[in-house]
Amino acid sequence: MTHSGPTAEAMAALALTREGFDVALPVFKQPSFDMISKWGNALHTIQVKSGCVNPNGKTVQWHTCTNRRMYTPADCSYFGLVLIPRDEVWWVPIEEVIGKRSVCTNTDNDLLSRYRGNLDALK
Repeated sequence: MTHSGPTAEAMAALALTREGFDVALPVFKQPSFDMISKWGNALHTIQVKSGCVNPNGKTVQWHTCTNRRMYTPADCSYFGLVLIPRDEVWWVPIEEVIGKRSVCTNTDNDLLSRYRGNLDALK
């Protein structure tokens, strides 16, 4: 089993910095977010999750809960849902995943397409 979390976090941080965001990582404790993005006065806490493509090659699933507990707006404001093999990040607001243990989408008919690579809402 590979540990894709650090790779996904690095990919998300790189995508943010390439777009001109400042990125800060937590130190010495493990909060419910993986990074903070800053664009001007806009600050966002971001939880990064790596997704896996199902054997059909089209369906992608990201688990959006931790230790049997679902994330809330008190934990983070955005998810950076990373699909490592395709070098893609979906920047999904927490409101889209409240009450969901996972998020699933189809790469051909992407219900989350408005979030794919779209950093405008974080600015």
